[in-house]
Amino acid sequence: MRISSLIAGKRHLAGLAIITVMTLVALGFGVKTGLGTHDVKVSAWDREISITTRAATVADVLAAVNISLSPGDLVQPSLDTAVEDGMEIKVERARPVFVKFRGRGFPVFTAEKRVSQILSIAGIEPEPDDVVYPGLDEELSQDPTIRVAKVTYGEVTEEQEIAYDTQKREDSSLEVGLTRMFKNGTTGLLQVIYQVKYEDGVEVLREEKSRTVVREPSPLVLLVGSLQQVSRGGQDIRFERALEVTATAYCPCAKCCGPTAVGMTSTGVPAAKGVIAVDPRVIPLGARVYVDGYGEALAADVGSAIKGNRIDVCFDTHEEAWAWGVKKTKVYILPQ
Repeated sequence: MRISSLIAGKRHLAGLAIITVMTLVALGFGVKTGLGTHDVKVSAWDREISITTRAATVADVLAAVNISLSPGDLVQPSLDTAVEDGMEIKVERARPVFVKFRGRGFPVFTAEKRVSQILSIAGIEPEPDDVVYPGLDEELSQDPTIRVAKVTYGEVTEEQEIAYDTQKREDSSLEVGLTRMFKNGTTGLLQVIYQVKYEDGVEVLREEKSRTVVREPSPLVLLVGSLQQVSRGGQDIRFERALEVTATAYCPCAKCCGPTAVGMTSTGVPAAKGVIAVDPRVIPLGARVYVDGYGEALAADVGSAIKGNRIDVCFDTHEEAWAWGVKKTKVYILPQ
């Protein structure tokens, strides 16, 4: 009886040992798996969080860390992805992207960057003739704007003037330095046809297709003087060049030159018959000249009102100056 009791006692102890080992194994397995927990990192637009969680899906993890999503936010991996140990979850906040399509604009809230993806979200499928800025395969940069433009083509016809040329013909009856118009010039007419590209009705490019001369231009013909000698009062006068001027007469008196007049020119030559005032840019001071209707003279004075082809001719008396007045005449620059 004692032997049977001992054997039964040993069997009971052995059973307890087996149960204990199995419990320890089970407990050991529970420690290894962390009882279903995972180490996860969450990177959002405003924070980074590392947690140990029992969450089953990415959506559960975001709920656990109080991250709420708005339409257009981007989560990687997707919300229904099962959580794994060491997983990194990235959340990008949607931003407004302005899409211009067929002349109207509207915002699309998305975290996507590729243009094609954004247009797909907006429900826009560009047509073959459309142009997209930036390109479909590009990503948005700092400017959050996408433009989809309708491309059309047309023709534009323009008329343009053709400038006329100037032809010069030597004329021996005209003094050197003088010109006369022999024939007036007329502009020509050119018809140009362009192929024009439009984006949403706005011209962006034009290329010339053809050009046709409708009317040829006609040149302006000028007669250029070649005569270098004239006869005045039976005297032959050789000259270097001639000018057509407006000549105003004066005398050294107070009526012509003012109460402070001293009868001297700006070069120190006494004002008298045979002295003229000139614009030095046209007739050099000191030049010897012949003035039609006046005679030979010396360019020895200047004046504030004497500009361009204007001269003053001096007379000895006020009566002579009054008789001359103001007239058109010619000045011949004589050899120096």
